[in-house]
Amino acid sequence: MKRARHWLKGDCHLHTCNSDGKYRPEELYDMLFDLGIDFAFITDHNVNTPGKKCFNHRGVAIFPGMEISGGLGHVNIWGENLPFERISRPNTVEEYDALVTKARQCGAHISVNHPHDRKLPWRIDLNNYKMDSVELWNSPMHTDNVYCMNWWEEKLLEGKFIPAVGGSDYHKDYVVTKLLCVPTTYVYTESNSFEDVLAAIKRGNVFVTNSPKAPKIFLTCGDAVPGDSVSFDENKTVNIFVEELKSGQTLRVYHNGNIIFEHKAKKNEKNFSEEIAVPSVGFVRADVRFSYSLPVRAVYKKIAGGMMGMHDKGEPIPDMIYSFTNPIFYK
Repeated sequence: MKRARHWLKGDCHLHTCNSDGKYRPEELYDMLFDLGIDFAFITDHNVNTPGKKCFNHRGVAIFPGMEISGGLGHVNIWGENLPFERISRPNTVEEYDALVTKARQCGAHISVNHPHDRKLPWRIDLNNYKMDSVELWNSPMHTDNVYCMNWWEEKLLEGKFIPAVGGSDYHKDYVVTKLLCVPTTYVYTESNSFEDVLAAIKRGNVFVTNSPKAPKIFLTCGDAVPGDSVSFDENKTVNIFVEELKSGQTLRVYHNGNIIFEHKAKKNEKNFSEEIAVPSVGFVRADVRFSYSLPVRAVYKKIAGGMMGMHDKGEPIPDMIYSFTNPIFYK
């Protein structure tokens, strides 16, 4: 009997004390359990913390991985039987290629991290790099994530689909913040086994939202979800459903880069849904955006700009992303 797909939540980018995180692996795994997380990729810098095989920790599926980190950027490799436990920091294209090629030969999934981060950008030819997915949303939402989203949509318009995920890049909390699984990646899959989760990511059956408790955004066309393809006809529609849309947030649905539906919540809305006509073949995706208030903008510029170096003086603050989906394709 074919198993039914359902939405599971996880984090694709996590660090322990084995690289530069604060917590021991077992402490981090317990924290993931407390958040109700279904799966997690452990991606210490240049170290494979989980080991050769996936395992279950109190119901949380823990997946082996490593963040290859060096002078030309950061890239996650996820997979069982990774060919190395620890590597030296790569600094040339040739060194990156050798490591990624060896990992890919062992069946590893390759996912480029925060490629447009101004502090740690991807300095290898991004537009022609062979990757299985891309981390569009890294850590709490900030300007560079929006730039990455813009690049991703350009690729979609060129006919190139790279499944998009998020990753908290969690190391520790700061003062009163709670940053674990911010953002959270949801996958539509049969189980939280490594094979099922990875297959869903490769298909693009993914949406990303602000945290494990943040509203979920569901884009469907019949049984199809983001990453799936359906046959187009003149009566084809797409359905959007959002839980707990907050006052001031704006839901947008896009067709081939153009907004075909927009709704700004004037108050908190427990459930919002709409059926929208699809104009033609192509792709449809959705996101929820928000704007910082003037007081928050001042704080953001001070923290993101002055303290973290992620925002330049005088640079406008764009509408930020609270959640987004991968596209449904209409053929």
